[in-house]
Amino acid sequence: MAARESNRRGEGDHLRAELVRAATELLLAPQGLAAPSLRAIARECGVSPSAVYLHFDSQEALIAAVVDAQYVELATALAAVDRPRAAPLVRLHALARAYATWGIEHPGAYQLLFESADSLPSAGQGSAVGSGLMVQVAELVRACGVTRTDDSVRRSQRMWVALHGLVSLRIHKPQASWAASAQADAVALVDSLLP
Repeated sequence: MAARESNRRGEGDHLRAELVRAATELLLAPQGLAAPSLRAIARECGVSPSAVYLHFDSQEALIAAVVDAQYVELATALAAVDRPRAAPLVRLHALARAYATWGIEHPGAYQLLFESADSLPSAGQGSAVGSGLMVQVAELVRACGVTRTDDSVRRSQRMWVALHGLVSLRIHKPQASWAASAQADAVALVDSLLP
């Protein structure tokens, strides 16, 4: 780091501007999720780091197990509200409300799954769960009158994008004056994307 020349008398605002610029660069740089080390995880359990290797061959394998478990938790929450004999729109509304509720009630898990870098490992189960949910939503969208498969896939992806925005904002801006509940907004978002 190069030594900085002092400002002349009356030029103190230059340093302030430089400090704001430097802080801006640091704050706006994308922040990756730092996965805990195996040593830290072992310490949390009160075991030696070598004990971890009896169950996981790497840090990546352990983190993948966490990611997969959280996808299963989300899928379980959604399955709990889904009534296969109900009308497709009723099912979509229930799934959207449950997705929003789960995300807001589990902000750490939600951020791990949907707001962390894709560099986090997934052993495949999580990806399969996520893909299965998208297929299910696309089928429900088709059953609501969107006849073209490519259009139902696009609309189901847009629903996810919209719901993600809703959940993310509710997690990060909990003090905002929201005009409606997250569940009511989730239903409105679904309705806005259907014919």
